[in-house]
Order: sequence, then structure tokens, then C-alpha cells
Amino acid sequence: MYFSVIVTAYQVEPYLESCVESILAQNFEEFELILVDDGSPDNCPAICDAYGRKDKRVKVIHQKNQGVTAARKSGLKEASGDYVAFVDGDDRVMPEFLMRGYEKIEKTGAEMVVFSCIHEQEEEKEKSVRIVHEPVAEGLYQREDVREVIYPHLLMDDKMRHMTWYVSGKIIFRPLAERAFLIINEKISLGEDLLGIIRVYEEGKRVCLSREPLHRYRVRKRSGAHGFRIAHYRQISMVLEELRKRKESACGLPKDFDGQIMRYGAYMCFTLMIHAVNDRQWRQVSKIRRQMNSQPLKESVRKAQWGRISLKTRITYKLFQREMFLTSYLFLYCCNRIKKLYRKGNAKSEQ
Repeated sequence: MYFSVIVTAYQVEPYLESCVESILAQNFEEFELILVDDGSPDNCPAICDAYGRKDKRVKVIHQKNQGVTAARKSGLKEASGDYVAFVDGDDRVMPEFLMRGYEKIEKTGAEMVVFSCIHEQEEEKEKSVRIVHEPVAEGLYQREDVREVIYPHLLMDDKMRHMTWYVSGKIIFRPLAERAFLIINEKISLGEDLLGIIRVYEEGKRVCLSREPLHRYRVRKRSGAHGFRIAHYRQISMVLEELRKRKESACGLPKDFDGQIMRYGAYMCFTLMIHAVNDRQWRQVSKIRRQMNSQPLKESVRKAQWGRISLKTRITYKLFQREMFLTSYLFLYCCNRIKKLYRKGNAKSEQ
């Protein structure tokens, strides 16, 4: 078996069938599809079982809800392919995803192939689409090339550029994936991709980057990763703790890894505040204050060093450093309103 495609499903009933169909429609035949029902309370378990009955390539795993990290581990333990790909149950892949992966692997011997992703942003009244590429040139990177070219952007450089942190669009040599993902703390469900991916970059001998957009990544406001949840602050704190442990135990990480950790933590604080603004969670500001005054997050905001970043972002960080969290919320809310009014005005002028 050449590929194992692992799909995790939890409360994605409206999207799961299109996800599975996109995988079964691949123009490369040598693969298995592992559907992991993570105790989903909707119709996902029945959908998984239906595909398992009608297609011999499909394996189904049912388990009590344990979170995405545990669900991926369950799928990975069941996998028999030489390479694995993780697909979220609300995403899709292009028909040539596995074939192009196969061609890249056979040509280069890569232990990880990374394709660009098509981000489909779902908003209240409109849907936006953008293609996300890696911040470095496509091509084959040997281990020394990874350290020289990729490592400066591994977590985040001082201009906010970074390698993509998610597993979407990536095909990974199974033994390497097992070493990278089976050790992740199952309590972490935000930032867990990052912890696995940096280990793949650290331990892999050859990585092939392609700018072909072959994975369609759905960004949903109500998904676990993109809606506002106060618990996400604790999740990021846990990721920062794991990154610091990795720094102490590993010998091949970037020289500025500590600085990248600080920038990652500060950036995630900024992102979570943006989510709070988008979801109009101003009543949560007092709880946000308590979370951001915790040692890992406070240290990240205070110590992060930036080069050229936007004025809006720089002002927000200055407000964070002064613990002016309500002011930062209102500032970002005003920026958001101005942006929407500007877009509305442009739309009218084009009519």
C-alpha cells in the first residue's frame, strides 16, 4: 500500500461526504482511506459506516470523543501505507493530489511533500478564496538546505512569515509521521499540527515543496480552530511549553528558536484577540486579561522582537504590553469596521 489517507470526523456532517468523495475520486489507485469517527454526536458515524460498507478501500474507526490529536493517532496506528496524509473532515483534495505526491516522491525520494492550500473562508454573507504558499521557493530541500532556508521561517520570522503549521496538503513518510505525531500531548487540540510538523522538518532528510494548490482547506468560524474560545489561551500556553521542552532536548533546531517561540506566542495572542473581535466577545475581555497575564503568554508578548510588520499589528502589541486589553479590543474592532465599510464602498463603486 503506497498511501494511507486519514480523515478525522467530529461534527462535520454537512461536509464529510464531499471530503470522502474527493479522496475516493483520486486518479491514483494504491491507497487506503481511514475514517476516524471521534465520537461525533451528529450523523458522521453513519456516513463513515456507509462508505466502509460500499468501498473496500475504506476502513472505519469509532472511538469516544478524545479530540483531534487522539483521533489522528488512532488513524496513524491503523495505517499500512508507506506514506500518510491527514485530511480534516470538512476539507477536500484535488483529484491529482495523490498522483502528484507519488510522482514527487518517486522522482526525489522526499520524506515529506508539501503542496499549497486553497483556503476557503466562510463568512456571514460572502465566501473568499485565497491560495496559501510556503514563504520559500518550491523545490527539493536536503537536510542542510532545510536548516539554511526553511529554519529561519519555521515558527515565525520577524516579518511574520512562517512555514505553514497545519498538516493539510502534506504527505509524510509513515515512520517519520509516527515519530512526529504519536508523541504529541493529546490534551493539545490547537497547535498540535505545528508540534508534529517541526519534528518532521528536524528529522527528515529530504523535503519537497510544491506551489501546486491541491488541498482545499475550509475555514469555518464555528470550527474548533477558528471560532473564539477562552480555552484556546491555555492551549497556546501548552504549545509554548512543549516548544521550550523541544528546544532543550533537540540539537538541530534554529539558532534563533527561542526568538521564534516568542514571536509565535505573541502572534497567537493577536490572532485570538482578532477572533474575539470577529465573534463580538467583548464581555470576555476580563477573562482574556487573566489568560494573557499568565507567564508563557505575557513573556512572549513582552520579549517578541519584530522587524517590518503592519502598523495595526504593532499598535496592538504595544497595547498588549501595557495590559490595555479592552483598548486593544476596541482598536481592532474599529479597524475591522473601517475595513468592511471600505469594501462596501468599493463594491458600490464597481456596480
